[in-house]
Amino acid sequence: AMRWACLLLPQLAMDVVLRQHPDPDRPLVLVEGPHARRRLHSVNAAARALGLRPGLSLVAAQAIADGVQTAEFDPQAAERARQLLAAWAYRYSSQVSADFAHALVLEIAGSRRLFGAWPQLRQRLNAELAELGFRHRMAAAPNPFAARALTNVGDGLFFDDDLLLPALAKLPIERSGLDPATVQALQRMGLRKLGAVFALPRAPLARRFGPDLLLRLDALRGAAEPPLSFYQPPDAFDAR
Repeated sequence: AMRWACLLLPQLAMDVVLRQHPDPDRPLVLVEGPHARRRLHSVNAAARALGLRPGLSLVAAQAIADGVQTAEFDPQAAERARQLLAAWAYRYSSQVSADFAHALVLEIAGSRRLFGAWPQLRQRLNAELAELGFRHRMAAAPNPFAARALTNVGDGLFFDDDLLLPALAKLPIERSGLDPATVQALQRMGLRKLGAVFALPRAPLARRFGPDLLLRLDALRGAAEPPLSFYQPPDAFDAR
């Protein structure tokens, strides 16, 4: 049986900056946007404690916290870090995918002999990611789509085949990874949990939302396997 872990990396761009920062505990914000309308892309814990939040204008942020440190949001640096982490994860699995935004998924059933069951492996991944300086949440499930959805609601969750469906059924639909427009439409129909969506008849659901939603719901349950692209290690590896 397959088993997948998802590592969610919610603060990747900020972590890249903090790893190289001489004083990572001081309030720091990453800014983005055109010159006249600079906004906060992300904030570290010290900046959050001062009341700064992503989306706030830089002008407002400086009014709240005079002299807060700023750095430029660099999406390329965040993506390079994710590829670096894919190379790191490849030590634990030959199937590592960066297809999900802000996350990595890896097949871990094959590595049980080497690294032990999920609690041991999770502990090991946790320790190494903490040492590398990347904040994260992780979850494991029989398929990568469910593992990714579970990281939205907790850290360290693991459900095997028989427990997966009841666990997914309890997920609030806004945390299930469905796109925001679909979530809003489903909520307007009075639906709150994923289980209520699973219970709807398929034909009307497909007519209203298109076949993509059915594929997505089937992927979460493991009834469909949309293909993932897998990390290929370079022939020669060079990183500092």
